[in-house]
Amino acid sequence: MDRLEAIARLCDDEGLVDADEVLLSAGGSAIFDLVAGRLRPALGRPVRGLLRSGCYVTHDHGFYGRMLQAVEQRCACADTLRPALEVWTAVQSRPEPRLAILAVGKRDISFDLDLPMPIGRAPRGVLAPGAVPASWKITGLNDQHAYLRWETGDDAQAPVVGERIGLGISHPCTTFDKWHWMPVVENDYRVTDAVAMHF
Repeated sequence: MDRLEAIARLCDDEGLVDADEVLLSAGGSAIFDLVAGRLRPALGRPVRGLLRSGCYVTHDHGFYGRMLQAVEQRCACADTLRPALEVWTAVQSRPEPRLAILAVGKRDISFDLDLPMPIGRAPRGVLAPGAVPASWKITGLNDQHAYLRWETGDDAQAPVVGERIGLGISHPCTTFDKWHWMPVVENDYRVTDAVAMHF
């Protein structure tokens, strides 16, 4: 931000801005609190700051979830952003002990920063999800499948074929670009709308 402000001042001092107003823009989905306050330096003309933090739209359960902890410490605030993008899939098979194959893969969900995280489960016919055991982990993805594994102590809570599993993501952008449309879902998991994706 120091460099961005120095460039803006230099352009202003040398008369390189041919407008009544300067538009100063920067990103920062993980550091938006630090960027936002620096987008309107005092120049010889009005300055409009534009924060380009795309991940605020849905946030996530992984990378940005971890980064937000630092934002909350800097701001001395809590409950700032919550994840709003989940990918739901079904248990396709249980081929061996402590392994479930899910019907979701690299074509469907982000995996560039972290693998997806199990965040909920819902048996057939149940709309609202329940909790998942802490040991549930996605250990790998191929094009169209995810590998859900768990520890021996959680065998009694193992997923069953046909059960729906909700996955949290890490990095929304690389999930957005995999879908032509996404449903809008209310807190009780009723689908009430859909949005077209133009990513």
